[in-house]
Amino acid sequence: MNDELTGQLTEEHWRIPEYALDSLWLETESETLQTAGAVGLFELTVPAQLLTLRWGGGSGPALARLRWQPDNLGWDGSVQIGGFIDALHMTSVERGEEIGVAVIFLGGQPLKPGTQPHPTMHSRHDVPYPVPSFEDPITDAVPESVTYWLAPEDSSLVTLAQDAMMNKLRVHCYGHLAPASGGWHWHFGLPIVMESITLFAP
Repeated sequence: MNDELTGQLTEEHWRIPEYALDSLWLETESETLQTAGAVGLFELTVPAQLLTLRWGGGSGPALARLRWQPDNLGWDGSVQIGGFIDALHMTSVERGEEIGVAVIFLGGQPLKPGTQPHPTMHSRHDVPYPVPSFEDPITDAVPESVTYWLAPEDSSLVTLAQDAMMNKLRVHCYGHLAPASGGWHWHFGLPIVMESITLFAP
């Protein structure tokens, strides 16, 4: 698949969880189409340099902003969104035993491809390091939508999310679509597991 129309959503070593097979859509300036199969096959009618990955349908929440590249778009289930935390819901689910879970509602927009919360080992010598910015990584071309994120009730991520909500702080949230083995999809329509969060000063 090395033309400009036929592609694959996922990177070579990652597969879409079975529960999500009928829930992933790609949007360009010209069209919106559903991906197919465990690697997310698709065929555009018009070439596109940037694609928006959506959940549940063409009008569903945006999960990621992806650059066109031959063979595959390199998606590994990661979700990166910047915005405001609108609500926080605490619940418990049965997974052998009852465990407490926080559901964090985030209204925002996908971060630009390649956004990192901090310099990585590969950018160690790319000095001076950039000043943290909420606005620069935001994809303004994609309208705001609401996603919800999962974290254990006793996680420090929940404490930070609550602080951000109460103080109306802007955030960048980073996570992944939950693996099927975790069973989160039996309880939640969009199971994004929160892995990290950046809070920005007012």
